[in-house]
Amino acid sequence: MSDIKLQAKTRSAVGRGLFALRSSGKIPAVLYGPGVDATPIELEAKKTVQVLNSLTGSTLVRLNVEKKSYSVLLRDVQRDSISRTILHADFYAVPTDREIRVRVPLQITGESAAVRDFGGTLVHTLSDLEVECLPKNLVSEITVDIEPLREIGDSIPIKDIVLPPGIRALADPEETVVTVTAQMAEEEVVVPEVAAVPGEVEVIEKGKKLEEGMEEEKAEEGQEPAAKDAKESEDHKK
Repeated sequence: MSDIKLQAKTRSAVGRGLFALRSSGKIPAVLYGPGVDATPIELEAKKTVQVLNSLTGSTLVRLNVEKKSYSVLLRDVQRDSISRTILHADFYAVPTDREIRVRVPLQITGESAAVRDFGGTLVHTLSDLEVECLPKNLVSEITVDIEPLREIGDSIPIKDIVLPPGIRALADPEETVVTVTAQMAEEEVVVPEVAAVPGEVEVIEKGKKLEEGMEEEKAEEGQEPAAKDAKESEDHKK
């Protein structure tokens, strides 16, 4: 059982009144669960923000609402889309006498020889695991030791995870939690040849023809004096 505690009290502010409530340093929330009527509550923002930012969905919290105490799970947090400040929270009061279903985060520990010695890439296929247990057996995380991953292609299925006492996994036992794959070889980058656009070809051809025409004109201009002298000499002989 977690030793995290939060103090709250019932609230009357709803709707437009929530703006004033938040401005006064409070966070509106709701408490609900089996045998517990949905109850609007409010909490001091400063401490609540510190606690909620460190919680996972499987961390039990002792929530004191005036003279009553509840074991709760954080079910939802609404945040401002820009400032990311907490606007509202939902707390689920868990029944202490029966099993509950919850998703517990998986924490990778240890060192894999396949990664260290063979340059493999560690691939996480699951980040959390759905389990069933009594609230008293609930944990905030489940560790997965990757030391058995010694060669490329090795993997760890759910059935090989060492679960804490009193916790039962609900997913397929053969489902992979983590595996090691070979690093992809860097492919040689081939720069494709850029084909000329039809319009560009036409412009280029016109440019070539224009240049050739200019060269012919220059050549004719250079031959004009010689041709003129030859004509005058022939006329003189006549």
